Amino acid sequence: MSRFSERVISTTSPDLGDEILEFEPNSHGGQMSDALVKVLNSYGYQPVFLPHTGYVPPDLYNFVNHKLIRFGALSSYIKDSVSFHPTTGKLGSIEGKITGGKNMDAAVGFLTNALSALGLGSLPKFDLSFAGSHDFVFSFTNVDYQSVDPAVLDKILQGLTMPLAVPDDYVTAGALHIAYEYAYASTLQMSRADGKKFSTDISGAVGDYVNIGANGKVEVTGNTTVAFSATNDNKAAFAYKAGRLEKTGDRWIFEPEVIKNLTGPPERKWEYVPAYGVVLRAEGEK
Repeated sequence: MSRFSERVISTTSPDLGDEILEFEPNSHGGQMSDALVKVLNSYGYQPVFLPHTGYVPPDLYNFVNHKLIRFGALSSYIKDSVSFHPTTGKLGSIEGKITGGKNMDAAVGFLTNALSALGLGSLPKFDLSFAGSHDFVFSFTNVDYQSVDPAVLDKILQGLTMPLAVPDDYVTAGALHIAYEYAYASTLQMSRADGKKFSTDISGAVGDYVNIGANGKVEVTGNTTVAFSATNDNKAAFAYKAGRLEKTGDRWIFEPEVIKNLTGPPERKWEYVPAYGVVLRAEGEK
């Protein structure tokens, strides 16, 4: 269990610094992607795979029947003309320290998911034998955010009009939500968890072990760190903070914090996350 699991997270953007969480593979073989998901959830973020870059908050989403649908910019659904001016800032690095067990399958699975979040959809060649270890630290580095204050949204939501394509039961099911903050990154780094150098020096022979396709690039520093990034250096949104959107009578209610079902008093509010423990993939705009 994450050591952050009993902490109430504020609705403002935290400075994530260089926090590291440790996770073991689960009894079903585990996926190393679980580690980063738990890190992001602990800070109130929903990990997500989005089909494009350039997303800016606030956006309207629906999560129903295990499907995430992005309806588009919230401003498109407000009766009166409205423009938002997101604040920007740095979140530092988001890291996960993982024990990989006896094989590298989980590590490759994690990298596939993480690189997909950066817009790199395949790993034509990836051989981790050069590392000489099964225990790694993976991190999104130099993470930026863009955020709109939930208090600003609350003031304009009474002018919200849902498109006819959205069924009424979507509105009442509690799955509609507004992404008011995105976290962006362009680089994923990998190093040994013990901080030692890789057992094989790949500085001059990266291509013998790693190929992430024409859209990506790989850089090795000091034979201790491998950095993966997109060749265009575009920062992709890989997670968002959201607030649940519900309608009570004629009034829209926006809830960036919700009460979780914890055992025993007192009741505490936690940041709303549409789907804990999983990475959602947006299927396309409606």
